[in-house]
Amino acid sequence: MIRVLIPRDKEFKKYKQECKKLYKSVQDKICDTNSFEFIINNTFFYMFLDNNNFTGVLYFFIDEENKMYVNGFGKRKHFLHHLECVKLALSWFNCDIYAKAQNRASALCLIKCGFKKIGKNIFIKNQKLYH
Repeated sequence: MIRVLIPRDKEFKKYKQECKKLYKSVQDKICDTNSFEFIINNTFFYMFLDNNNFTGVLYFFIDEENKMYVNGFGKRKHFLHHLECVKLALSWFNCDIYAKAQNRASALCLIKCGFKKIGKNIFIKNQKLYH
């Protein structure tokens, strides 16, 4: 069962250190130079749980060109769960969403969630077609 927590949730604190540790270990792979505190305070940040076990994060932000992007990170060996989390989170927004895939697994996840490749490592999910 997918559960979603945001930083304001009291239960978020229970998983925060585990989440922060994972973020620091993959930060270079997801190409985010921001601090963990910055992303939880300045993005639409969602933590995902599977049966009360932390599995990953998605966070949405608006870039300097006023485009919404999604980025995320998660524990290995939870690919199907991550797919479901991405699909769920995408349903919360009614705008085009962009993403940068830094590796094959990320690109595959984006494609399986309906994103289209529009550049070397840039993808778009055209939400306006679906709403």
